[in-house]
Amino acid sequence: MKLTELKNKGRVILKSIGFPSIYSISKRKLIESSDESKDPFKVIYACDSGSTNPLLFDCGLFVDICHCAIASTPSDLDLHRKRTIVCSGFSSKSDSSFLKESTWNVFDEGFCRSKTISIDSSLLKKRIARMVHDVALYYSESEHMLFIQNEFKKDGFLIMDGPLYPKQLMYWMSVPSDDILIRHDKTAQKILQNYVDIIDFHIKTQIPVVGFVKNPEDVQIVNALNEMFKEDGIYKKVPWSSDSQMFKAFLKSDDFKGEHVNSKKPNVSINSKKSNTRANSKYKTALNKSDELSYTNWFIQPNQYYEKEIKSSSPLVYGKLNHENEPEDYALSFFIVHTVIDGKSIIFKIECPYGLIKSEDMRQKITGKMLFELSLYSIPETLSKADSIAKISVLEKNTVQSMFKVLNIDTNYNLIRWGDLDEYWE
Repeated sequence: MKLTELKNKGRVILKSIGFPSIYSISKRKLIESSDESKDPFKVIYACDSGSTNPLLFDCGLFVDICHCAIASTPSDLDLHRKRTIVCSGFSSKSDSSFLKESTWNVFDEGFCRSKTISIDSSLLKKRIARMVHDVALYYSESEHMLFIQNEFKKDGFLIMDGPLYPKQLMYWMSVPSDDILIRHDKTAQKILQNYVDIIDFHIKTQIPVVGFVKNPEDVQIVNALNEMFKEDGIYKKVPWSSDSQMFKAFLKSDDFKGEHVNSKKPNVSINSKKSNTRANSKYKTALNKSDELSYTNWFIQPNQYYEKEIKSSSPLVYGKLNHENEPEDYALSFFIVHTVIDGKSIIFKIECPYGLIKSEDMRQKITGKMLFELSLYSIPETLSKADSIAKISVLEKNTVQSMFKVLNIDTNYNLIRWGDLDEYWE
């Protein structure tokens, strides 16, 4: 199976940057061989947000509050103190007094700011809770990154929690629908422009930015492979239901694994079992499974994952945005890392705009930095910091609900049974 260039009905779905290859390296060896004096990235930043999750009141009001923070390693307490809070809401009553939009409210001696925004009642007939959540989440995160970015050090490295782009919002901004007209919402339009501005900043400064996807859910590649089999008269499906299962199968298998030797040329191809067998015999006893990181080369995914309407994997799919770089520079690129955490096989997807990783040198630096982070921690330490300071506790969520004391929460049996699950919207 070749992943050099994968097409579906004439459209390029996946393209390998270099020859499709996989590598493996010992976490212990990576830590022992690291030389901090040669590390080009001295400061790691991470962006994350906490959410109340959408609150639905029995009067038909939907509200979600998201709270974004950026952490750093080494720690910068002034940076950690800065927060952006966004309250997003929707009501079927266009004159709802609870949804008065505001300008930025600055507080905590200028370190924090908050804003209330509303989605017009005529724009949504379906998926209201999801849209209210996405607008609050991505507006708070994108605005906070823009708020902070001029403070980033030149030798910094930014990790976003989750995908590089707001994919769900991009989808509904781009496809025709009479029930979900979020593309006409000014805040949604501003969110996509914000992400383009963020990428422009990082391409200009050459400060890397990556999206760290803990639970990849894409199915575009396996769907394209199934279509390719059909076209070739092979009426048999691939044995995976998602792209992450496919990559995990490759990265776990001893038939496809070689040793990373710090060479700029891929030394093992997933298309070449013969060379992999030689590599395995040489390093068969060198690595312990729980001590091993396996990873792929970089790929570019120029077309979006969602059905057939999306023709780009960048925010430029919306088509009305200002941008400083070539359209291809915003296309999504990624590589996959496999690790073992608490005895369980885990896949992470590292996303980056193509405009940043066109240079082989930058690809090597970003790959090396992410592998080093994952050799030390289950997830990058700074991302854990950001999660900790951005998280909205259950007590704080209850306080928020009490602010709407004249309204009643619209309850159902699941709320009684499961309570408030922080992971529900992750």
